[in-house]
Amino acid sequence: MKKKLMLIVLLCAAATGLTAKVKLPSLMGDGMVLQQQSQVNIWGWADPGKKVTVATSWDENSYAAMAADDGSWIVKVKTPAWGGPYTIDISDGEPVTLKNVMIGEVWVCSGQSNMQYRVRGSINQHMENTAETVLSSGKYPQIRSFWVKSARALEPKQDCAGEWEVSSPQCVGMFSAVAYFFARHLTDALGGVPVGIITASYGGSRIESWIDRPTLDKLPPFPRDSIRLDNPRPQDVPTLFYYGMIAPLTNYTARGFIWYQGESSRSHYKLYPQMQAAMVNLWREKWGNPEMPFYYVQIAPYGYKEGTPAALFMEAQVKAQSLIPHSGIVGTTDVGEEKCGHPGRKEPVGQRLALLALSKTYGMSEIPPTGPIYKSVVFEKGKAIVSFDNATQGVGKMLMPLEGFEIAGADRKFYPAEARVVNRKQMVEVWSDQVPEPVAVRYAFRGYVKGANLKNHYGQPVFPFRTDDWDDIR
Repeated sequence: MKKKLMLIVLLCAAATGLTAKVKLPSLMGDGMVLQQQSQVNIWGWADPGKKVTVATSWDENSYAAMAADDGSWIVKVKTPAWGGPYTIDISDGEPVTLKNVMIGEVWVCSGQSNMQYRVRGSINQHMENTAETVLSSGKYPQIRSFWVKSARALEPKQDCAGEWEVSSPQCVGMFSAVAYFFARHLTDALGGVPVGIITASYGGSRIESWIDRPTLDKLPPFPRDSIRLDNPRPQDVPTLFYYGMIAPLTNYTARGFIWYQGESSRSHYKLYPQMQAAMVNLWREKWGNPEMPFYYVQIAPYGYKEGTPAALFMEAQVKAQSLIPHSGIVGTTDVGEEKCGHPGRKEPVGQRLALLALSKTYGMSEIPPTGPIYKSVVFEKGKAIVSFDNATQGVGKMLMPLEGFEIAGADRKFYPAEARVVNRKQMVEVWSDQVPEPVAVRYAFRGYVKGANLKNHYGQPVFPFRTDDWDDIR
């Protein structure tokens, strides 16, 4: 009798499985944003051999696919210019309807804790203007966030945990602050276009945790933890977050990436540009778009412990642009906090990323993409004359005292320096009475420099720089 009962249960279960609704990944959900004017992927799982149809309300087109032997299926759907809300009907005989779907711009946002940092802040670490940000969030229902819940894996996961949420006072506190401000400034500048931000970040994570094993094996050897799931510090383990949190996203068509990471990778400053380039190439390959924009953030200035190469790492970040086509970096020289590695001023960072995207991705070339970048120096008459690239909007205010400069002679001993903008030129004069024959200049070239104030008319700061090649660590 028990055997017959068990057989009936198994047969019922099998019959139920054969008529189950199509299964969708978490990213395919109500409230999602799909990339405009593109061929976007819609995918999921059904019983092997089942025909799956996808119908879109914006053009009333229908698409079809057959589920493979493993149950997977995928279709490419044409999207119009931005708008919504729309619906998508998906069926393998039993329909599923996705509602409140918007068409707009989609960006994948990743990194470590400063990208993970939420609008509401955290205990004893408050974001600037949290109340105002929350109260105004209802004005931006076209901004949608998908927060990828933390996951680690040794092989590529097909799905992740999370759901789409609409910007509102009830929800926005849990959004990534940098990603939200990026989206808010982007939608304002683009006339209200919906923006979807997919955030996959993990506090303290090293860059190697966001790279797959084959890519990692091609990099030069460097000290790294063994790859295992039971490591008590998963943020130190290579590959885990790529497989657990990035691999499940790669079918989701997106415009580009924003990245805020590096504090935990400072010791690898000599190799970091190569590591970052390898990661970007991997991601672009998996998304099937070798030109996807990749915009990233200078690590936050902070009073790092003596002997850590923070300034050398910031220098390496700027140099990484030369290895990564279609990339750009935004500065944070003016927004750090000496006693906190998670500065509360997140809006300037999101705003600067939006300016970079508007300039380089959305064709607004009159906007300077970033702050000025050191170009060259000439020493004459006891002064250093420093020139800059990307300085069409100037390098600072006339007559304003400039802070953050140091100057040295042949003895390599640096002294605080005076500096001023050269009249109507993209240059700065630097000098000190204590250094009559200068041979080197540095600007904000420490983990943290109070008062560094050199920036263009858009408020974009000059990146830390040095004119020498003395690898003394500050």
